[in-house]
Amino acid sequence: MDLEKLRESHTEKIEELREHLRLMDEKDVRHFRQEGDGPLADITEKIKAEYYRHIETYSALIAQIDAMLGV
Repeated sequence: MDLEKLRESHTEKIEELREHLRLMDEKDVRHFRQEGDGPLADITEKIKAEYYRHIETYSALIAQIDAMLGV
């Protein structure tokens, strides 16, 4: 895969993640997980934080690709 296609792929992934975050906020989506036999725990904020972390990572990779391409 060449750098331009890789950059495009990362850009699309960022857009997908931002859309997921937007829909989660818009529809007030909540995510829960049960640990063992305990009660359900709301993990929505952990998931959102993970999405933001992925967006930052993809953005950093795009910046490196841009530097390599001289953009």
